[in-house]
Amino acid sequence: MRDNLDSIRKKIKSNKPSIGAWMQIPSSDIAELFCAVKKFDWITLDLEHGNFLGVDFSNIIRAIEKFKKIPIVRLSNKNQENLSEILDAGIRGFIIPMIDNRKDLEKVISRSFYPPLGNRGVGFSRSNGFGRSLKKNLTFRPLIIAMIENKSALTNIDEILSTKYLDGIFIGPYDLSASLGVTGKFKSKIFLNALKMIRQKCIKKKCAFGIHIINPDFSELSKKKNQGYNFLAFSMDSVLIRSSLSNLK
Repeated sequence: MRDNLDSIRKKIKSNKPSIGAWMQIPSSDIAELFCAVKKFDWITLDLEHGNFLGVDFSNIIRAIEKFKKIPIVRLSNKNQENLSEILDAGIRGFIIPMIDNRKDLEKVISRSFYPPLGNRGVGFSRSNGFGRSLKKNLTFRPLIIAMIENKSALTNIDEILSTKYLDGIFIGPYDLSASLGVTGKFKSKIFLNALKMIRQKCIKKKCAFGIHIINPDFSELSKKKNQGYNFLAFSMDSVLIRSSLSNLK
């Protein structure tokens, strides 16, 4: 699995687009359906707005691994306590919501990396074959993607982008637009100017720049790729089901 994660890092570092799926419904069957799509490099389990509360998602991770895709999670919040438990289950990266500054990010990184880079606890777990590959796993660094979703993050974007081990920035379109007073108005000048500023700074720092395309619109996906976005979540299971059923007459 490590080689697959490294290949994604190399792809986004060289400004090639990496596309992933998004899950709100805890189902290994849905995970397999997503994984069968060759274009998807990674599958995100949404712990913030998805229905994963109290769910053991080990079987979902196994389904994703079977197809050699990368399982990552959007954390429920930036202060989530059980990061070690999530990583021990086999999750390979984090999308971290509501990052306001570098300190927010450094706290998550510290709890996600093994010593000497961080303070993640060392022990036998599924992620290291219950000890079989413990030594090899000690150098593992999960994918770290910071969500930019409010005015504070915009103010502190330079220091956030200077954080060591940050792999990329991910726009939360609804929260960011709400923070700017234009909720859901993605064609608003205020919102578009914020995106442009973040994108330019990411390009300058050679940091991956991503966004969630909520509606299953392939033309919007192409547009975002042409604009330089290179870490893209395409729609989500709940929206894909709902949008399909909306055409029922």
